Amino acid sequence: MEPVPREKTVHGLRVALVLIGIAITIPAFLTGAELGLSMGLSRAVPVVLAGGAVLCVIGCFVAVIAARTRLTTYAIIEYAFGVMGAKVVNAVIALTVFGWFSVTAAFFGISIQQALRELWDIAFNLDLLIVVGTVLVVATTLFGFRAINRLALVAVPLLFLVLVWLVYLALENTNLAELLQYQETQMPAGRGITAVVGGFIVGAVIMPDFCRHVHNTAHGLLAAVLHFGVAYPLILIMLTLVSVESGQRDFMSMLAALGLGLVGLLVLVFATWTTNTGNLYSNSLVLRTIFPSLSHYWAIIGIGAAGALFAVMGITRYFIDFLVVLGVSIPPVAGIYIADYFVVRRGRYPAAGAPREGAFNWQAFVAWVVATLVGWVAAIDMITITTVPGSDAIVVAFVLYLLMKGTARPDQIGVL
Repeated sequence: MEPVPREKTVHGLRVALVLIGIAITIPAFLTGAELGLSMGLSRAVPVVLAGGAVLCVIGCFVAVIAARTRLTTYAIIEYAFGVMGAKVVNAVIALTVFGWFSVTAAFFGISIQQALRELWDIAFNLDLLIVVGTVLVVATTLFGFRAINRLALVAVPLLFLVLVWLVYLALENTNLAELLQYQETQMPAGRGITAVVGGFIVGAVIMPDFCRHVHNTAHGLLAAVLHFGVAYPLILIMLTLVSVESGQRDFMSMLAALGLGLVGLLVLVFATWTTNTGNLYSNSLVLRTIFPSLSHYWAIIGIGAAGALFAVMGITRYFIDFLVVLGVSIPPVAGIYIADYFVVRRGRYPAAGAPREGAFNWQAFVAWVVATLVGWVAAIDMITITTVPGSDAIVVAFVLYLLMKGTARPDQIGVL
């Protein structure tokens, strides 16, 4: 795929809003609530900040690559893994992102059905809700990044205002000192950081799909810092506080406890809408690298239809554990393409139009497989380097790739 033309780039703040919109999602609500009730507010806050810092560091490296090259994640992966090798990696990423798209569509239908039943005692058909939600997402994504950006400009400020309002109501019922006194030790700090990082590590890896649209490197860094360093931790901290005050893990139950059931319904709609447009957009990009003849429109419609079908059939219930396991293989990809770009290639890809350097880079594949195994071993608490499996996998991939590849400058270096 061609780099984004300079005249079509946007301010980093607008990209940050899109990324934040993707982060405000049902799994994030669950993560924030779980941290609050399993750790307590005073222990959860530093854990959230630490997890956000890890993501921010990764995100900044990724954002610089994206802003300089203006390429998709999948084009960047081609340079590190080779043209044919990248198809294997991209297929794994495509399956993972598609899976979460379908799971989110199912979560949307179930959550809206539950909300309608609790608010107005309406028994709405689950399959219809899933299809309606998916159609909404597909219709937006068909118009490309600009439409996703416009949606984020409206939805993200509204969602943030609702979260701030929830915090205000929670503090009206109970003062902050009392909330800080709530202590739980069910979850160790390392596992808490893992939950925070794991909640968006795949998003960090595929962030070039969005940061390629920024004006320059400074705007890319702005988007990464605002998203990972500020907004994502703040979202989780606010949800943690509300969960401690309400004693609820379920987001709708939190809102019901504060008398905001209808507001919760709107939040669920906007949160799923912004998140799944991002999932669908990224998924369509990677699918077109595997099947180059597939058009933008048919890729989006096909993924949307298949995702809705999986959700309606209930396959997603058996898919989540598989996606979690598969997700361990995604973080090392970032470690490899970061090492390849910044160290092996000294921050410069071959000139536009130059042939790629081989179909299959075996060093990248060995580093990927070994780092994935390290991430899996860390995830089951056998051996860990940083206490965060995703970070362990990235570090091992980065170091191992450089050890095997060496730091010699590539034969063909030019300005992209």
